[in-house]
Amino acid sequence: MDRSQIENIVELAQKGWFQGVPHDEASQLVQLSSLKALQQGEFVYMIGSQPESVFCILEGQVKLSIIDPSGEELVLTIWEKGRWFGEASFEEHMGMPLEAQAITDASILVVPISVIEQTLSNTAPFYKNIMLDIIARAKLLYQLVETLMFKPLNARVATRVLHLVELFGQDGDEGVVLPVKFSQSDFARMSGGSRQRVNQIFRRWGEEGIIVKRNNRYVITDVGALREESEIRISN
Repeated sequence: MDRSQIENIVELAQKGWFQGVPHDEASQLVQLSSLKALQQGEFVYMIGSQPESVFCILEGQVKLSIIDPSGEELVLTIWEKGRWFGEASFEEHMGMPLEAQAITDASILVVPISVIEQTLSNTAPFYKNIMLDIIARAKLLYQLVETLMFKPLNARVATRVLHLVELFGQDGDEGVVLPVKFSQSDFARMSGGSRQRVNQIFRRWGEEGIIVKRNNRYVITDVGALREESEIRISN
């Protein structure tokens, strides 16, 4: 890594888990870490693996998922540039509870746990930042459990689309554009439904002018209607 690249990564790191860490220590940590280029579909780690590192996304997107023994996948979330993950590596002898996979070509910073322990003179700010991040992720997980347990499939899909809008949404001529390419199979895996039923939901939304597809990208033309759809509950 050249000096400019190191400084850019240090700036990114100090906006995340390494906020409050002295600049010289953050710079040394980055220099002792490595860059990894990922092709679309490549795994950062799989369930049960022990990478002994944490990771920061520099470019692209990475999804975190749970896979059951039959191969069924539930996508928990999708992260993009600046997000850190892999905190389970701090628990020795415990395999990763999730799998992380690039959904686009991506570049990540790989920071060994040993480098963090050797480099930081005061780890308190770092661990505080991780704790706050874990709390935020726990809230997201609680919301996901609530969605899966108490909402019908159309509301679950709407909720996941709105979550992606918060992460990636860009204003366009017709509405809010999801610049990342998602298939209906992706939304099925995010929502715990079949691709066929998800296809029916998107077809209805298209007929009602809620979501359209342009150049293989979804455009949410009526965010308010989608939000109302997301609030539907399973009736007793």
